[in-house]
Parts: sequence; C-alpha cells; structure tokens
Amino acid sequence: MKILVLSSLAYSLTNFRGTLLTAMVDAGHKVVACAPDENDEVRGWLAKKGIGFRTVRMARAGMNPFADAVTLWDMVSLMRKERPDVVLAYTQKPIIYGGLAARIVGGIRYFAMCSGLGHAFSGEGGFRSQTLKKIVSLLYRGAVAKAAGVFVFNKDDNDEMRQNGILKPGEAAVQVPGSGIDLSRFVHRPLPPGPPKFLMIARLLRDKGPAEFAAAAAQVRERFPDARFQLLGPFDANPSSVSKDELDRWQADGSIEYLGETSDVQPFLADCSVFVLPTYYREGLPRTILEAMATGRAIITTETPGCRETVTKDTNGILVPPRESVALAEAMAQLAGDAQLRIRYGNASRRIAEDRFDVHKVNALLLGSMGLDRASSEKLAAHGDSSLLASYTSSQVPTPHSGLRRAVDFLVAALSLTLLWPLLAITALAVAAFLGRPVLFRQQRVGLAGRLFTLVKFRTMTDARDANGQLLPDSERLTKFGHFLRRFRIDELPELWNVLRGEMSLFGPRPLLPQTIHDFGIDGLTRCSIRPGLTGWAQIRGGPLLGQQEKLALDNWYVTNRSWKTDMVILMRTFSVIVRDDRLDDLETGGTHAGFGRRRG
Repeated sequence: MKILVLSSLAYSLTNFRGTLLTAMVDAGHKVVACAPDENDEVRGWLAKKGIGFRTVRMARAGMNPFADAVTLWDMVSLMRKERPDVVLAYTQKPIIYGGLAARIVGGIRYFAMCSGLGHAFSGEGGFRSQTLKKIVSLLYRGAVAKAAGVFVFNKDDNDEMRQNGILKPGEAAVQVPGSGIDLSRFVHRPLPPGPPKFLMIARLLRDKGPAEFAAAAAQVRERFPDARFQLLGPFDANPSSVSKDELDRWQADGSIEYLGETSDVQPFLADCSVFVLPTYYREGLPRTILEAMATGRAIITTETPGCRETVTKDTNGILVPPRESVALAEAMAQLAGDAQLRIRYGNASRRIAEDRFDVHKVNALLLGSMGLDRASSEKLAAHGDSSLLASYTSSQVPTPHSGLRRAVDFLVAALSLTLLWPLLAITALAVAAFLGRPVLFRQQRVGLAGRLFTLVKFRTMTDARDANGQLLPDSERLTKFGHFLRRFRIDELPELWNVLRGEMSLFGPRPLLPQTIHDFGIDGLTRCSIRPGLTGWAQIRGGPLLGQQEKLALDNWYVTNRSWKTDMVILMRTFSVIVRDDRLDDLETGGTHAGFGRRRG
C-alpha cells in the first residue's frame, strides 16, 4: 500500500518518526513523507530508506486563514497526485488540513496522531484563549470526523477532545505511549562527576516554563552555589515565544547557561545529572523526557497532561505543580543535595523507558492498530484489492440487506426497551441496593469498522479494594446477585440502547476491547467488518467456556456465512442457553474452527 505521512517540520520526520517510517517500508509499503520546509539532510536520509519527500506551503505557527487555505489546497493537490491508500498526520495543522483534504479527495484511510493539543489548549480561560480553542476544536472535529483512527499520547487529551466535541459521543482515541524512544541510540550513560548539573531542553516558549526554570535556578544556587543550570533549545515563531532580551537577562544574572540549539541532544543529556521540564504547554508525551529517561536521568517535571505519565512518584523523579518556581526549586534542591537519589532515580528511568517506551514496541502497536504491520499486510495482499481492508474503512460499503438489518435492529430494540422498561427499572433499583452506584457499567469497545463506542450494561461486581487501594480480582468482587444477572443475561439488557443507536446489532460477534482486537491482527479486522451483537455464533457454542481463538474462529465463520437463517438459529439457541446455561458443543466448535482455519489458509 501507499502511505502518505504529513508533518509540520521536516526535521521531525527523521528525529521523531524515522523508525516508524522505516518500519512501514520494512512491512512492504511505499511511503511518501511531507513537510512544509526543505531540508537536504532529511531528504537525503529519506531517500536512502526508499522514502519519497514532498513539500507543501504551511505557516506552522501562523493563524492567517488565507495562508491556511493555501495549505489545504496544497494537501488536496498532493493527495490527488500521489493517490495514497493511507494518510497519517501528526501535529495540529497537518492533522486538521490533512484530515479535511482526505475527506475532499475521498477513498483514503485517514489516521490522526495527536502528539499534544498544543498552545490553543494551554490558555488560562480568557476570551481570546477560549475563542481560539473553540475555533481549533471545530477544525479538529471536521478533520477527524471520518478518520479510521485517532491516536493520543495521554488520557487527558482523549478526555479533552471529547469535552470539546472533537470526538463524537461514544468515540475514543487509541492511547499509545508517545512516539517511543530508540534505546539503541539513546543508551544508558553514567552520571558525570562533579557538582549536579540540571538541564532543560525545549523550544523557547513561555508555556514550556523557561522563566520558572530560571527563577528556581536562582533560588537553588543560593544553597548549592556549585550547581549548574543549563537551557538548550531554539527560539520559536509561536506567539508565546520568549524574547531574546529575557534570555539575556537570565544569563546576565547568572541564573542559567544558554547552550543554543542542536540537532543532537545526546551529548548534552550524557553531561547532565538531572533533566528538568517545568512545562504547562499542552504536551502529548514530551520526547525530551523520554530521551532523558533512556539516558538514565532523574526527571523533574510538572503535574500536567503528558508529563505525569513519565514519572512514578518516589521511583524515577519528582512531579511539581505547574507555574510554581518555589516548588520547582525545592525539587531541584532535593536532588542537588542527594547524589544517591540521583543515581537511583536515573536507573529507574532507564528501566521504565525499556518497559514502556521502547520505540519498536510503540511502532508495532501503531502499525498493528492501522492494519499496516507485516503480518496484516501479507494477509491483506493475499486477498487482493477487494480485501478486508475495504471493510475496515469508515466509508465501508454496505453488505447485502445491511439497510434492512439495521431497520430490524432499530425496531426490535425500540420495542424491547418499551416492553422491558419495568424489568430494567426493577433491576436498576436492585443493583443500586445490592452493589451500589453507579448502576451501569460503561466501557470502550470496538464496533463496526474499528470505531470505538461506549458499551452499557448493568453492574455485576462490587468496587471492593485491597489495603493498597487496588481492585480485588473479579472472582472476589462478583456477588451472588451479580452471578444471577449474568446467568440469565439480564445484565446485558441495557445494550439494547447500543443497538438502538446503531453501535451494535441484535446478532453478531460480542464487542471486545481495543487491545484484544489489536492482538487478533488481521482476523480482528475481519471481525470488525460487521456490527457486534447482543448474541452471536460463539455465544451459542459455549460462550465463556471457549478459548479466545475458538471464539474468534466461530465469530469470523459467522461474519463470512451470515444469513437470516443463521440468525434465527442463534435466536432459538440463545433462549436455550439462558434456560440450560452455557455448554460446550465440542463437535460443532471443532468443526467450525477447522473449517475456518482451512478457509483462511
């Protein structure tokens, strides 16, 4: 397949996304990268990897609507010329105008990678800030409305996007652990000898916290005069950029040393003792923190979206409130006065980087979620152009009778909710009495074409926790009353609301968690080519008594052999299962599993 990757800075293509682009090529795809600025070094690096490079006009930090209209025009022209199968865009303007362009051109699977909501979502709530946020939210909403997937780097961005209407009700983005870090490039370095050295790496934006860093450095220097405080990063055209006069003042009073800018941060990280990022900018998951963690450095950063995900309290660093130089100074002084703590935190940072932020693990998750990993690509190629990929797009072509099925689903769900409301009300009161509130259990599940929705059902478990505040195992929280609800499928009756909304069908594979679908690979995409159901083929063949692969085989057999006759069989057997409880049908399960395995080759 042909993939177009849109960025707002050429340098980021190699420095932040180089391994992802390489992984796409290794998976057998043709890749074209795009940025607004010419960069011979980047163009040469991409060419060696077999990746094309294109440019479009874009004012990365500007807000001129006419200039942005030119950006949209260029992206539409680029997509019409390149005819990509997939577009992946990251950072604000590429996401917005890339998404709108993909909708205009049509026939493109579009993915948005939100690496942070940025300046528009970092304001204090003034009229100008709120107006800007509303405008940006509206543009985001239009851009991702038909997206095949949206990736975020932290839960706060997911929540913010929903609160501002960027994501539709019931939709959610897929959270990934940042852009990852190449652990073979950023290796664990021993701490340098001598007095502690604190390093901040960031663009010189006010929201990144350089003023707080300078103020805190002045306070710490009074107690630890030998300590050094260094600032590395370029000036920026963003409206919140620090002025050169301010930077000169910080240097003149001895608060900080300004190191300029660089294309290689490794030697600077190796030469520091502690990494500091006192940002209140709306980060995704700061790359500089990941690089410092991989190098083996203690982290001091703020209790803000994206940053809080990198620090575990009393393990690898310290979180401080944003905009508070006094608290920042206290944290810096704590590490300045304790060399062993710096070592312990630094070692823990490296371990966390290896466990959670390895770029190869992150890329595997991204490519798998987009159906672009090697295994998925090979299986998709085996099916030709009319493969499963078409059924995974948001513009899925309806299957025969899909309109009639939807009408039947709607009418039956509406009638059932009307007739069953006394039972629903009594059950809700019983759940509140025996299990407490909330009455309903809500969870993100994967629906048609991979879109996420919020499944609703009655609670069946308590909220009991251990001495550390962790939830007890499910078996210890499931009460007799909860077992009763599950036994007679009463807990699933609220899912009729999901059927009414078009998120589920009466018959189909049961809705699963995003990670489970991802783990199934291409077979997970097959499963998502129809709406999930209240009851399905696997549920009448043993349900919870089956293994995951057995249920997957049965579900995908149903996807391929779906018919009204099969649905009637499921309906009758479902009533039988409710009466006699789940039983394993070895003969039919084994036969279906084997047949499906042969069919899939």
